[in-house]
Amino acid sequence: MSKRRYKRKKKQQLNKRKVGLAIIILLLIIIVILNNLNKRSNNYSAETINYNQPNKINKCIVIDAGHGGEEEPGCVFGNVYEKTICLQIAQKLKTLLEKEYSKVIMTRSNDINVYLNERARIANRNNADIFVSIHQNALENDTVTSGIETWYNPKKDTVSKLLAQNIQDQVISATNAEDLGIKESTGLIVITKTEMASCLVETGFLSSTIEKQKLISDSYQDKIAQGIYNGINAYFEQIENAEEVYNGNNV
Repeated sequence: MSKRRYKRKKKQQLNKRKVGLAIIILLLIIIVILNNLNKRSNNYSAETINYNQPNKINKCIVIDAGHGGEEEPGCVFGNVYEKTICLQIAQKLKTLLEKEYSKVIMTRSNDINVYLNERARIANRNNADIFVSIHQNALENDTVTSGIETWYNPKKDTVSKLLAQNIQDQVISATNAEDLGIKESTGLIVITKTEMASCLVETGFLSSTIEKQKLISDSYQDKIAQGIYNGINAYFEQIENAEEVYNGNNV
């Protein structure tokens, strides 16, 4: 074989290797892009959004079903999981809200773990008007204590307390549960890092023998969801009335 033919053959082999290497690199890039898209999709799979509709009240409400996934089941008593009750109540509330409000978002719509900071970010990046987190309570070695309480952050704004009080009042009215009142906390991430009026509702004690049976009841969950819904409506009505009074005094 002549030197010219040998060099040509070596060059062809080298070109084939380059083409093969380029194909492998391209495939790797495609795999990375697909993985990133899949991760991004998973990050936002918790959100359920109804975009603005002209026949509905133009408000954005974020519902946070507490806990979720294998990592964060919440309190567990027997075969009853807090994460499950939270999601069931949240879904019922979502159904009620969607009939009247233009945009309703859930931080999770299935049994997945969404980190606390991400729950707040979901509300913030959607410019939510309010954020409501749903949980259940529990006490060790106490099967009697029961009742509902609602938490807010007093240092964040002046309206979270109003939201908490309206929801607390309406949920107690709907359920006739023990009224444990509204309570203050500056350490709960979801009501601290959200930039809008926010509160966290402890809808009952799973450690209570009697209240646990109520909380797993479909009809009792309906009452809780209806109470939260009524509280949200009352809150917006108060805010609107206050704005009208303020604007009227400044005409």
